[in-house]
Amino acid sequence: MKVELCVSTLEAAFLAKELRIDRIETCVNLEQGGLTPTRSMVDWIDQTLGIEQHVLIRSKAGGFTYSNFEEELMQLQIQEMRNSGAKGVVVGVLTHDKNIKRETLKRWMKNSESLDFTFHRAFDHVPNWKHAIDVLVDLGFKRILTSGSMLTVDTGIERIESMISYASNRIEIMAGGGVSVQNIPKLVAAKVDAIHFSGTEKQIVEQGTAFEENLMMPNKEKIELLKATIQQSQKLI
Repeated sequence: MKVELCVSTLEAAFLAKELRIDRIETCVNLEQGGLTPTRSMVDWIDQTLGIEQHVLIRSKAGGFTYSNFEEELMQLQIQEMRNSGAKGVVVGVLTHDKNIKRETLKRWMKNSESLDFTFHRAFDHVPNWKHAIDVLVDLGFKRILTSGSMLTVDTGIERIESMISYASNRIEIMAGGGVSVQNIPKLVAAKVDAIHFSGTEKQIVEQGTAFEENLMMPNKEKIELLKATIQQSQKLI
């Protein structure tokens, strides 16, 4: 079982290296659910830290449907990351009726065979998750990030178990969304392929100025505790 840390800052990337996290998902603006980072950030992490890195491709906040122009931009971002130090990309695009937009994904994946493709939590919005798994398997996706079609893994654990059974080793199922010390033992027992979390906490920066922001900042102790809980839970099964 892999441990994946969602990284939106260089500080978080350094912590991932220090704490020997298996891989990272690199993004920015975690406060908005994560957006595509710059290639320079991806290159810097690769060249400085040498950690396995998968890059979020998401051009805007607020859902997972995009205009033709936005889809073209995201295709360019995928090609850009293919030429960087990224091992893979994390994508998700839906039609207006919340189904997977197969032809767009097929176009994005063309000439990008060297990249691992992960479908992110847009998956939790699809009306028929079994059909969605079949589509992603057929397209050649490596894994799916999911909270079990629910807001968090706490309420989605039973669905996650069903997804693992239905996927039947055709595609990896990675659990993410509200991962905690309390629910990690259940996720490990369900035999998910990976657990994904950010280990962040809200922090106000530049308080009292025109640039005051409430940011999601990495918490080393929290990340250490979550990783240790995963390792301990694995020993008990």
